[in-house]
Amino acid sequence: MADAAATPALEAQRAANPDLGEQIDLLQKYTNAKLYHQLTGALLTFLESSAFAPSKAGAAEELTGFFNGFIKDFEKKFDPVKWVQILAIVSKPQKAEAALETIQPYEESINRGSSPSAKYLLQALKGEKMTMAGKLDDAKEILDNLGTEIENAYEVDAVIQSNFHKTNALLWQKLERYPEYYRSSILFMAYTPVANIPIDQRAKIAFDVGVAALIASDVYDFAELLQQDLIASLYGTEFEWIKDVLQAFAEGKFDMYDAALQKHSAKIKAVPLLAGDAESTILRPKMAVLAMMELAFRKPKKQRRMNFKELAEHCRVEPKGVEHAVMKAMSNDLIKGQIDQVQEIVMVSWVKPRILDTVRIDLMRERMDAWAAQTGLLLEHLEEMTPELLVS
Repeated sequence: MADAAATPALEAQRAANPDLGEQIDLLQKYTNAKLYHQLTGALLTFLESSAFAPSKAGAAEELTGFFNGFIKDFEKKFDPVKWVQILAIVSKPQKAEAALETIQPYEESINRGSSPSAKYLLQALKGEKMTMAGKLDDAKEILDNLGTEIENAYEVDAVIQSNFHKTNALLWQKLERYPEYYRSSILFMAYTPVANIPIDQRAKIAFDVGVAALIASDVYDFAELLQQDLIASLYGTEFEWIKDVLQAFAEGKFDMYDAALQKHSAKIKAVPLLAGDAESTILRPKMAVLAMMELAFRKPKKQRRMNFKELAEHCRVEPKGVEHAVMKAMSNDLIKGQIDQVQEIVMVSWVKPRILDTVRIDLMRERMDAWAAQTGLLLEHLEEMTPELLVS
């Protein structure tokens, strides 16, 4: 039942959404009692209901009307961070230019206010809308400055980090700068619980990041991507197939790579970034480098002296292409060592640490056991020699 001091905007919502009557009663109660903290929480819950879903026809107009008729009068009463979150919800279904107009009147007060978190959140929101409006240079300037501020700040809430990296990823994707898009996306995943990402967006985000990892020239940490919780969202969707390709790259095994390409050939060719000559110019050369890393990793440290023929066979490149693959690996700090061009030998002294799966952990354990056995034998030998050394 409506409160005696009924607010017209809330009564209009009651008429439009009778199933949300209890929530509207709470809004009216907290409004009349001037309990603004409670009102903020109840209002955020109400705005996130299905009545205002961005996909709903007329959602932008309805939200804007409710904002102008009820919410905006409480700007000075609400916590600044919560206020920016409300602005984000209200502007979400709007077109980018309209969203910027919604945000603009509050920018000055937020920026000169006492809440750095609110300022960071508003700048991230503005950067997002500018990116969506195609104002990429302006968006980049805002986000570059914001990134510097966040980096220099003493402590920044995970929600701020999440919004910043999400917006940064969107900008890099629009600019087609896929290494930066991948790295920003990984940071977004690190600061964002999967439960906070809309269900209908999870698989697409995971897929787009996976494609970026495949085509980005300097991205080789596929195990880092595969361990992200969001990757599980691919299962049971039209994008599930990409996990087979990513797994092949993570393992550095050409048999898995060839099987994945054969099985998913049509789907791979349907992705513009992976179509055309991408397989021969991007995917296969990257796979060759990862296969080299895996080969070097599996060899004992004292046996990492490999000739060009062995590398050519394992990495599936022409003998004349071995040196190029090795140089590629070295330039990306994946391995360190020397190349003997005369003897056609590569001596690897270091391999970039990798995220260890069960198989690699077993391999490391075997090496530790072998090392322990050798150490024990050396100790026994020294103990046997001790009397002779003392006598002499």
